[in-house]
Amino acid sequence: MITKNTVKAIQSLKQTKYRKELGLFVVEGRKSVEELLQSSLETTAVYATERFQQEHGFHDERLETVSEMQMEQMSSFDTPPGILAVVRIPKQDNIQHEGMMLALDGIANPGNMGTIIRTAEWFGVKNIVCSEDCVEIWNPKVIQATMGSLFRMNVVSTDLEGFLKEAKDKGKAVYGALLEGENIFKKDKWEDGIIVIGSESHGIRSNILPLITHPITIPRAKNSITESLNASMATGIILASWASKLS
Repeated sequence: MITKNTVKAIQSLKQTKYRKELGLFVVEGRKSVEELLQSSLETTAVYATERFQQEHGFHDERLETVSEMQMEQMSSFDTPPGILAVVRIPKQDNIQHEGMMLALDGIANPGNMGTIIRTAEWFGVKNIVCSEDCVEIWNPKVIQATMGSLFRMNVVSTDLEGFLKEAKDKGKAVYGALLEGENIFKKDKWEDGIIVIGSESHGIRSNILPLITHPITIPRAKNSITESLNASMATGIILASWASKLS
């Protein structure tokens, strides 16, 4: 039977401070938990309400039944989905220079981060490098938005400027999503390299701009007065253009 101390410990994982301190994070919802249990990540516990188990026929050897009140206390959502898992934060993998990869510069919105990760997996990108001030990938809203993709991706936080400088020095193509650059729809060829996506409010920062070797842009309609695209939407359009040239 779950104790009050365990409930409080799981409650604390809603905050970045305690996720880092305890080395744990929480995954909620049936689909996300199912995706998690099929991954290589270490799941330390699974909790579900009796109603959830009856409605979904969910079974797992680690499963422990909790009350509706306990689930509400542990959940990060206004309407708890009825199941959550506690997971050990994995050690950060090495940065893999293979195929096309993404570099995220200051992405702060959890929903955007999660959608970018999910979109990257859809198009076959397996490696994502994040600047150190990007939103934490173990944030509950990020995890929810990835719909399980996070558990299969290599997402690394690092000194982005240093990483891109080293990549450029090695001759890697560094694409930058900018308001001015080569039209991605008229682009005949993409080299394997890195696509840099800037933050929602500031775009690619000034210290990163000199490291861009291939400025690219998504053209907007002539009568459009919209200043910019959502970061995750822009990522999807760019990756779709890139993927279309692979076949």
